[in-house]
Amino acid sequence: MADQTPTKRRRLLEGISAGGTALLAGCTDQFDLGGDAGTDEHAGSHGEASTDGVAAIATIDQEALREEQTRLRSELQSGNITQEEAQEELATLRQEYLDEAMTALGDTAAEAEGVTVETEYRSLGAVIVSGDAGGVLGLLSADAVSALVPRADVEEQVQTRTAQGTENAQG
Repeated sequence: MADQTPTKRRRLLEGISAGGTALLAGCTDQFDLGGDAGTDEHAGSHGEASTDGVAAIATIDQEALREEQTRLRSELQSGNITQEEAQEELATLRQEYLDEAMTALGDTAAEAEGVTVETEYRSLGAVIVSGDAGGVLGLLSADAVSALVPRADVEEQVQTRTAQGTENAQG
């Protein structure tokens, strides 16, 4: 059952392209990317609606995590550790990498001008952000942010995990 979390996260991250595209499509008037020049009044209200409920996904150092997995696999094969010890250590390492990524994501979002962190979902590696469309989109250029996805995608994962009794929202 522990293998379901990566699968669910993979499905969440599969929505990145669609979520990012939808976010950009919702902001084209504000940035005059859609070809039609909108009024300031229209752009402001449209920008607020487009950033309501956006989740920023943390960037986890996957390469370093793979190196740790390889190291643990070698130790397991050489008999230095048991299967249970390897699994426990890997779970601990995953949590450490996730914690580091979430700290960096939280700091980046908090420092972004015009962006507010509403809720943090540490076990999903996501925070819900709101604010100025330009500030939210600016998060994409930060190393700590791997993607922006619709809030609904993250909340669906939270509901699934809550039903299973494994998710705690912090914020």
